[in-house]
Amino acid sequence: MIRKKSVRTALAVSAVAVLGIAASVRAQDEEAAPAAEQESNVAVEALKPVTEKVFTSLFKCSFVDGVVEVRKLGEKEWVPAKEGRYYPLGTSIRTKSELDVPVKVEISFGPNCVLWTTNVAEVATLPIELGDGSRAIELKGGRINIKLPRTLKDGLFSVVGQYFSCSNLCGESWFDYTQTGDGVEAVVHCKTGSMALEGQYYRIPRMGVASQVRIRSTTDNLFSSVRGESGDNKVLLSWIRGENGDNKMLLKQGRVAEKDYATGEVKEEDKWLESFTLSPKCAVKIFRLRSRVGANMVVSTMTFDAVGVIQNRFAFAEGRSNVNSGELTVKPIPVDDAKADGKNKKKTGGGDVAEKPDKKADAEEETPAPAEEPALAPAKEEKPAADNGDSDI
Repeated sequence: MIRKKSVRTALAVSAVAVLGIAASVRAQDEEAAPAAEQESNVAVEALKPVTEKVFTSLFKCSFVDGVVEVRKLGEKEWVPAKEGRYYPLGTSIRTKSELDVPVKVEISFGPNCVLWTTNVAEVATLPIELGDGSRAIELKGGRINIKLPRTLKDGLFSVVGQYFSCSNLCGESWFDYTQTGDGVEAVVHCKTGSMALEGQYYRIPRMGVASQVRIRSTTDNLFSSVRGESGDNKVLLSWIRGENGDNKMLLKQGRVAEKDYATGEVKEEDKWLESFTLSPKCAVKIFRLRSRVGANMVVSTMTFDAVGVIQNRFAFAEGRSNVNSGELTVKPIPVDDAKADGKNKKKTGGGDVAEKPDKKADAEEETPAPAEEPALAPAKEEKPAADNGDSDI
C-alpha cells in the first residue's frame, strides 16, 4: 500500500515537472515572438522603397477656396473639387475666378510634397505605370507652385510642358505657362533646390538656386528661344553658399561620324556644344525647317551674349552626319581695326592680297602734289625788237 502511494506520488511530481517545463518553454516562446516579429517588421520596412514614404498612391485636394474643378481621366465633364477628397492620378485640376473673387487650391502628393496655385490655372497629373514610384504633372496654363523635399532623389518628380520638360526636381520652384497667339511661353524658376531643363536640341543639366529661364516656342515648334533672366545661381552645398554657377547649356550640333581605319568601322554619335553659359540676358535661338529633299529636319542654332552679340552658330540636318557645319565662332572686327586693315589690303580678282603696299598710293605719298599756280597778271604788250641783222627773217 505504501509502495503504491509512493509510485503515485512520483508520477504526480513528474507530471508537474513536465507541465512546468512546458509552461516555461511556452513563456519563452511568447516572449521571443514579439521580438522576432519586430525584427521581421524592421527588415520588411527596410526593404520598402523610399518613394512609398514620399508619395501617396492617390493625391489629395487638401485645401479648396473658390471655384475649383476636377476632371478624371477618360471623362469629359468637369465637376467641383471637394476638399479632403483623394483623386486618382491622371485627374486634371483647374481654377476659375468669378467677379475677381480670390481662388486657391492646394494638392498633396504626400506629407511633404505640395502643389498649389492662387491664380487662374490648369494642371494635369499624369498617370503612371503600376509599381512606378515617380510623379509628374503637365502644365496647361497659369502659375503653379511646387514644394518638394530638398533631399528628394533624382527621377522622382518632373514637370512637362508642350515643348520642354523639367526633371529631377527638389526644393521649391514655380512655373508660369501662357498660351500666346503664335505658340506658348513658359517661365521656369528654381527658388531652392535644383532641377534639370530639357527641350528639343538643348539641355541644361542643372538649374541652381534663384535661377530663372524664359522659353518661347511657336505652335509648329519650328522656332524656339531660351533666355536667361536671373541667375546668380549661387549653389547651396550643405547650406554653405558656394561659388557662382550659371547655367551650363548643352546645344546639339548634329551627328558626327568617326572611322576606325584599323578596323574600318564607322561610328556615329551626337555632338554637343558645352561651352555656352546661359547667364542673365543671354539667349539661344533655334530655327527648324523640314527639308524639301528627304524627310530630315534642318536645324540652325545661334547663341547671343548679354548685349546681343552673336557668339556661336551652326547648322545641321537631323540624323545626317555628312550634313553638318560644325561650330562657327563669330568675332566682330572693331571699326578702327577694319579701317587700318583696309590700308594694307588690295583687291585683285576675287581675293584680298594682304601686306602688299599700294605702289600708286606710295607714289602719291612720296611725290607731293603740285602747288596751285597763282593767277598771272595781264601780260604787257612787248615792242618788237629792232632789227640788228641777227634775225633769221
